[in-house]
Amino acid sequence: MEAVKYLEKDNEVKFKTTNYKAITEEKVTKAVRAELVKNKLVVLPIEQAHSKEGNLTTVDTKYKIIDAETGHYEVIVSSGTGVDTQDKGVGKAMTYAFKYLFLRSFAIPTGEDPDKTSNEELEENQKIQDELLDDVVSKWQILNNDEDILKARKSFNEFLISSKGKSINHLDQKSLENFNEQFSNMLKDKSKEKKGAK
Repeated sequence: MEAVKYLEKDNEVKFKTTNYKAITEEKVTKAVRAELVKNKLVVLPIEQAHSKEGNLTTVDTKYKIIDAETGHYEVIVSSGTGVDTQDKGVGKAMTYAFKYLFLRSFAIPTGEDPDKTSNEELEENQKIQDELLDDVVSKWQILNNDEDILKARKSFNEFLISSKGKSINHLDQKSLENFNEQFSNMLKDKSKEKKGAK
Protein backbone atom coordinates (compact mmCIF):
# COMPACT_ATOMS: atom_id res chain seq x y z
CA MET A 1 0.00 0.00 0.00
CA GLU A 2 2.92 2.29 0.79
CA ALA A 3 4.69 1.61 -2.53
CA VAL A 4 1.78 2.56 -4.83
CA LYS A 5 0.72 5.97 -3.59
CA TYR A 6 -1.13 7.36 -6.60
CA LEU A 7 -2.10 6.26 -10.10
CA GLU A 8 -2.79 8.87 -12.75
CA LYS A 9 -5.70 8.35 -15.11
CA ASP A 10 -4.55 7.15 -18.53
CA ASN A 11 -7.78 6.73 -20.50
CA GLU A 12 -10.23 9.22 -21.96
CA VAL A 13 -13.96 8.43 -22.15
CA LYS A 14 -15.81 10.29 -24.89
CA PHE A 15 -19.42 10.08 -25.99
CA LYS A 16 -21.21 13.04 -27.59
CA THR A 17 -20.97 15.87 -25.01
CA THR A 18 -19.47 13.64 -22.28
CA ASN A 19 -15.70 13.72 -21.89
CA TYR A 20 -13.74 12.61 -18.84
CA LYS A 21 -10.60 10.69 -17.87
CA ALA A 22 -10.45 7.23 -16.30
CA ILE A 23 -7.84 4.65 -15.37
CA THR A 24 -7.40 1.36 -17.19
CA GLU A 25 -7.29 -2.08 -15.57
CA GLU A 26 -3.95 -2.67 -17.30
CA LYS A 27 -2.29 0.25 -15.53
CA VAL A 28 -3.69 -0.73 -12.13
CA THR A 29 -2.70 -4.41 -12.48
CA LYS A 30 0.79 -3.56 -13.75
CA ALA A 31 1.46 -1.22 -10.82
CA VAL A 32 0.05 -3.52 -8.14
CA ARG A 33 1.44 -6.78 -9.59
CA ALA A 34 5.05 -5.77 -8.93
CA GLU A 35 4.26 -5.23 -5.25
CA LEU A 36 2.24 -8.46 -5.02
CA VAL A 37 5.21 -10.42 -6.39
CA LYS A 38 7.65 -8.58 -4.13
CA ASN A 39 5.53 -9.32 -1.04
CA LYS A 40 4.70 -12.88 -2.19
CA LEU A 41 0.96 -12.35 -2.32
CA VAL A 42 -1.33 -14.34 -4.62
CA VAL A 43 -4.81 -13.17 -5.70
CA LEU A 44 -7.38 -15.77 -6.74
CA PRO A 45 -11.06 -15.43 -7.67
CA ILE A 46 -12.92 -18.10 -5.66
CA GLU A 47 -16.59 -17.34 -6.20
CA GLN A 48 -18.62 -15.31 -8.70
CA ALA A 49 -22.23 -14.42 -9.38
CA HIS A 50 -23.56 -12.23 -12.16
CA SER A 51 -26.87 -10.78 -13.30
CA LYS A 52 -28.00 -8.89 -16.39
CA GLU A 53 -30.62 -6.22 -16.90
CA GLY A 54 -30.87 -4.83 -20.42
CA ASN A 55 -27.35 -3.84 -21.52
CA LEU A 56 -26.00 -3.73 -17.96
CA THR A 57 -24.24 -6.75 -16.45
CA THR A 58 -23.28 -6.82 -12.76
CA VAL A 59 -20.65 -9.18 -11.34
CA ASP A 60 -19.96 -9.90 -7.65
CA THR A 61 -16.67 -11.74 -7.15
CA LYS A 62 -14.98 -13.06 -4.01
CA TYR A 63 -11.19 -12.91 -4.16
CA LYS A 64 -8.75 -14.65 -1.85
CA ILE A 65 -5.53 -12.72 -1.20
CA ILE A 66 -3.01 -15.30 0.07
CA ASP A 67 0.36 -14.84 1.73
CA ALA A 68 2.41 -17.48 -0.13
CA GLU A 69 4.90 -17.84 2.72
CA THR A 70 2.50 -18.29 5.64
CA GLY A 71 -0.69 -19.48 3.92
CA HIS A 72 -2.70 -16.80 5.71
CA TYR A 73 -5.36 -15.19 3.56
CA GLU A 74 -8.14 -12.61 3.43
CA VAL A 75 -11.33 -12.93 1.41
CA ILE A 76 -12.49 -9.69 -0.21
CA VAL A 77 -15.60 -9.06 -2.29
CA SER A 78 -15.49 -6.73 -5.27
CA SER A 79 -18.29 -5.78 -7.63
CA GLY A 80 -18.24 -4.47 -11.16
CA THR A 81 -20.64 -3.46 -13.90
CA GLY A 82 -20.23 -3.68 -17.66
CA VAL A 83 -22.32 -2.18 -20.44
CA ASP A 84 -22.45 -4.03 -23.75
CA THR A 85 -25.09 -4.58 -26.41
CA GLN A 86 -23.72 -8.01 -27.34
CA ASP A 87 -21.93 -10.70 -25.27
CA LYS A 88 -19.03 -8.88 -23.61
CA GLY A 89 -20.89 -7.52 -20.56
CA VAL A 90 -19.61 -10.16 -18.12
CA GLY A 91 -15.99 -9.69 -19.24
CA LYS A 92 -16.23 -5.91 -18.85
CA ALA A 93 -17.82 -6.28 -15.41
CA MET A 94 -15.11 -8.74 -14.30
CA THR A 95 -12.39 -6.34 -15.45
CA TYR A 96 -14.05 -3.50 -13.52
CA ALA A 97 -14.35 -5.64 -10.37
CA PHE A 98 -10.69 -6.73 -10.57
CA LYS A 99 -9.50 -3.16 -11.03
CA TYR A 100 -11.49 -1.87 -8.06
CA LEU A 101 -10.41 -4.78 -5.86
CA PHE A 102 -6.91 -3.29 -5.91
CA LEU A 103 -7.85 0.39 -5.91
CA ARG A 104 -10.17 0.08 -2.90
CA SER A 105 -8.36 -2.67 -0.93
CA PHE A 106 -5.05 -0.81 -1.06
CA ALA A 107 -6.61 2.69 -0.92
CA ILE A 108 -4.96 3.89 -4.12
CA PRO A 109 -6.30 7.34 -5.08
CA THR A 110 -6.97 8.20 -8.72
CA GLY A 111 -9.58 10.95 -8.58
CA GLU A 112 -11.54 8.79 -11.01
CA ASP A 113 -15.26 8.93 -11.61
CA PRO A 114 -16.32 5.27 -11.22
CA ASP A 115 -18.74 5.47 -14.17
CA LYS A 116 -16.76 4.02 -17.09
CA THR A 117 -19.69 4.45 -19.45
CA SER A 118 -21.54 7.74 -19.53
CA ASN A 119 -25.26 7.94 -18.76
CA GLU A 120 -25.82 9.40 -22.22
CA GLU A 121 -24.17 6.40 -23.88
CA LEU A 122 -26.18 3.94 -21.79
CA GLU A 123 -29.44 5.72 -22.60
CA GLU A 124 -28.55 5.88 -26.31
CA ASN A 125 -27.74 2.14 -26.43
CA GLN A 126 -30.96 1.28 -24.60
CA LYS A 127 -32.98 3.45 -27.00
CA ILE A 128 -31.48 1.65 -30.01
CA GLN A 129 -32.22 -1.75 -28.46
CA ASP A 130 -35.81 -0.77 -27.57
CA GLU A 131 -36.46 0.41 -31.14
CA LEU A 132 -35.00 -2.81 -32.52
CA LEU A 133 -37.20 -4.88 -30.20
CA ASP A 134 -40.30 -2.95 -31.35
CA ASP A 135 -39.38 -3.71 -34.96
CA VAL A 136 -38.88 -7.43 -34.21
CA VAL A 137 -42.22 -7.68 -32.36
CA SER A 138 -44.04 -5.87 -35.20
CA LYS A 139 -42.72 -8.40 -37.71
CA TRP A 140 -43.62 -11.25 -35.38
CA GLN A 141 -47.15 -9.83 -35.17
CA ILE A 142 -47.52 -9.89 -38.98
CA LEU A 143 -46.04 -13.39 -39.30
CA ASN A 144 -48.33 -14.84 -36.63
CA ASN A 145 -51.47 -12.81 -37.41
CA ASP A 146 -51.69 -11.56 -33.82
CA GLU A 147 -54.56 -9.14 -33.20
CA ASP A 148 -52.51 -6.39 -31.57
CA ILE A 149 -48.95 -5.54 -30.58
CA LEU A 150 -49.43 -6.47 -26.92
CA LYS A 151 -50.57 -9.98 -27.82
CA ALA A 152 -47.68 -10.23 -30.27
CA ARG A 153 -45.21 -9.23 -27.56
CA LYS A 154 -46.69 -11.80 -25.19
CA SER A 155 -46.62 -14.62 -27.75
CA PHE A 156 -43.06 -13.72 -28.80
CA ASN A 157 -42.00 -13.81 -25.14
CA GLU A 158 -43.63 -17.25 -24.71
CA PHE A 159 -41.81 -18.46 -27.84
CA LEU A 160 -38.47 -17.24 -26.45
CA ILE A 161 -38.98 -18.92 -23.08
CA SER A 162 -39.98 -22.26 -24.62
CA SER A 163 -37.35 -22.31 -27.39
CA LYS A 164 -34.42 -20.28 -26.00
CA GLY A 165 -34.95 -20.52 -22.25
CA LYS A 166 -34.93 -16.75 -21.75
CA SER A 167 -37.47 -13.95 -21.75
CA ILE A 168 -37.83 -10.95 -24.03
CA ASN A 169 -36.08 -8.75 -21.43
CA HIS A 170 -32.88 -10.78 -21.67
CA LEU A 171 -32.28 -10.44 -25.41
CA ASP A 172 -29.09 -8.61 -26.36
CA GLN A 173 -28.73 -6.45 -29.45
CA LYS A 174 -27.04 -9.18 -31.47
CA SER A 175 -29.92 -11.61 -30.84
CA LEU A 176 -32.45 -8.93 -31.78
CA GLU A 177 -30.58 -8.17 -35.00
CA ASN A 178 -30.59 -11.89 -35.87
CA PHE A 179 -34.34 -12.15 -35.23
CA ASN A 180 -34.94 -8.98 -37.23
CA GLU A 181 -33.07 -10.38 -40.24
CA GLN A 182 -34.75 -13.78 -39.92
CA PHE A 183 -38.26 -12.30 -39.69
CA SER A 184 -37.57 -9.91 -42.59
CA ASN A 185 -36.61 -12.86 -44.78
CA MET A 186 -39.70 -14.78 -43.68
CA LEU A 187 -41.92 -11.80 -44.56
CA LYS A 188 -40.29 -11.58 -48.00
CA ASP A 189 -40.95 -15.30 -48.58
CA LYS A 190 -44.54 -14.86 -47.42
CA SER A 191 -45.01 -11.97 -49.84
CA LYS A 192 -43.61 -14.06 -52.73
CA GLU A 193 -45.97 -16.92 -51.88
CA LYS A 194 -48.97 -14.57 -52.00
CA LYS A 195 -47.88 -13.20 -55.37
CA GLY A 196 -47.37 -16.72 -56.71
CA ALA A 197 -50.81 -17.80 -55.57
CA LYS A 198 -52.50 -15.05 -57.59
